[in-house]
Amino acid sequence: MDYFKLLRKIKNKKQEKIFLVIDEKSYTYKEVYNATKLLINKLRNMKEINNYEINEGCKKTVLVYSDDLYFQIIGFFAINGLEDIPIIAHHDLPQEFLNKIIENNNIKYVLSDKEFNYISKKADNLKYKNEFENHEDEAYKNIFIYETKSKIDSIHMKHEICMGALTSGSTDVPKVLYRTYESWAGFFHIQNEIFNINSDSKIFINGSLSFTGNLNVIMSVLYEGASIITLTEFKCKEWIKIFEEEQITNIYLVPSKLKMLNKLIKKQIYSVKGIFTGSELLFMDTADKLKETFPNSEIKLYYGASELNYITYITHEEMYSNPLSVGRPFPNVDIFIKNDFIYVNTKYHVEGITNPCTVYDVGHIDNKGYLIFEGRKDDIINKGGMKISSMKIEAEINKISGVKENVVMAYADDKKGNEIVAFVVANRDVTKEYIIKNLKNKIMNVEIPKKIIFIESIPRNSSGKIDKLFINNIPILGQTY
Repeated sequence: MDYFKLLRKIKNKKQEKIFLVIDEKSYTYKEVYNATKLLINKLRNMKEINNYEINEGCKKTVLVYSDDLYFQIIGFFAINGLEDIPIIAHHDLPQEFLNKIIENNNIKYVLSDKEFNYISKKADNLKYKNEFENHEDEAYKNIFIYETKSKIDSIHMKHEICMGALTSGSTDVPKVLYRTYESWAGFFHIQNEIFNINSDSKIFINGSLSFTGNLNVIMSVLYEGASIITLTEFKCKEWIKIFEEEQITNIYLVPSKLKMLNKLIKKQIYSVKGIFTGSELLFMDTADKLKETFPNSEIKLYYGASELNYITYITHEEMYSNPLSVGRPFPNVDIFIKNDFIYVNTKYHVEGITNPCTVYDVGHIDNKGYLIFEGRKDDIINKGGMKISSMKIEAEINKISGVKENVVMAYADDKKGNEIVAFVVANRDVTKEYIIKNLKNKIMNVEIPKKIIFIESIPRNSSGKIDKLFINNIPILGQTY
């Protein structure tokens, strides 16, 4: 089973129902299916690519490279329909990262709606271009296929593998994670019930499908035969307009985008029944404001990992008595702590790992069974032999009046190995001394950042996550202010 087969199944039941609304242009299930079939046929007819059929036990990997969400999803379904493995690339990746992904993973082809001078140091020139004659969607007119010089024509792996997904790549070259259909779809009925998604739902998302969370949500919506609505640009005022016009029932955005939404929305919206979010902590002031704006909504924060799927979740009401918690496990998921690391027993993981699984996130379980998430492995700062959670410091800085957002990181120090720096977005009257004064008696002296650097905004990648690779390049040795 794969997602093209699922699309065909739902299309046969709900041909004229709206599946996607992208930038106010609607696509029915039938239209998405027909566009996918058209692309499949074009790919099969390529003279330059011989025998574009699955070999027994082997599959080709195809990187879908585009900043157009419609092209991303049609490309994803089409590669699935050819029984090969689609991987949606982050469209804002530096060229050298894109090259490394292709080379490290023996990716055979790149499917794009853009023409490049080159894709990889090992790539041929443009191999194939096809124009979708008389196709009404300009963004879906030019189809380019690049064949890389990978020495491996296909990959030997389980026949059930149907997709690859990239990690966020916030600090390094993204890795490709491979999944079976069941590793996601087998969990859809559980997550959809918890997130209040059913066949009548209209779910709003924002961002690229290379963000695993967005791709997962779209496939879970397809599973129900529901509808996805999105505006590709980061314009919160336009989002609010769409919430009302489309009568949105569910919202999926990372906490930083929800926080921005809170600043702009001035009215109550009653159609929204569920808001779910992850990838960062959702702080109480943000959750409280969301509840005021969307009074009929159930707000839920989840904790998960690209390698493992959803792990725990917590409701807005539970946050009051369980601050900094990311909740208790989803059904059919077990967690335990070993050597400070979070271990998970789940059958919904990517290929190549076994139970119990860990991605070396750090945390502990309190006496009520709630998971307290202390950070990713890279979020733990080793300062003079003491392990310090950057997330804990970020949470306390965010509570300070006038602070809009911040990120805490380590930097090399000759005496202590690592020291702590906080990059802070704040009002002009907020000073370093003011922040330090407010942190005293809240955290230990050793946890107070040695450097506090004020910046205009926190850089983020296409998934909405903090771009720590970019932040690492901000000078920190000069004068703080």
